[in-house]
Amino acid sequence: MIDQENIVQLVGFRLGPKLFGASILNVREIIRNPRVETVDGLPDFVEGVVRIRGEVLPIVNLGRILGVKLSRIEEEKLWVLVAQSGKRNIGYIVDSVTPIIRISNRKILSAPDLILSSLRNKYIKGVCETDKGLIVIVDLEHMMLDDEIKEMERLAVE
Repeated sequence: MIDQENIVQLVGFRLGPKLFGASILNVREIIRNPRVETVDGLPDFVEGVVRIRGEVLPIVNLGRILGVKLSRIEEEKLWVLVAQSGKRNIGYIVDSVTPIIRISNRKILSAPDLILSSLRNKYIKGVCETDKGLIVIVDLEHMMLDDEIKEMERLAVE
């Protein structure tokens, strides 16, 4: 029997061939096929902005931040995870989203050095073997650096 108090629920998603997960508590919503508006002068990891219910969200290429190439970026097949980072919501482009993944806290291990050296490791919370394969758990809440968030906020005001 599984101890429900030690269960972590993750939103699973793919970037290229790699499987990632983020705590369901950090993901506000998943948006399918938003209309991304490009804005001049944005950092290279920001694809543009989206208006959702009166809020303008920066749309960030999560693959660029983690050093993983996305399979594609096609507006008609776009998946965006919205998570709070700092004081604002950020949309993260991913290749696809899986059903919710439930795992035991005890199964989450520190990420091996090989994974950490190939990804921006300060965003990696751990890894876990699942029936879908190895999942790399990322921290979307702290994904964006303070300087990057300040730059996006400055551009949003201009």
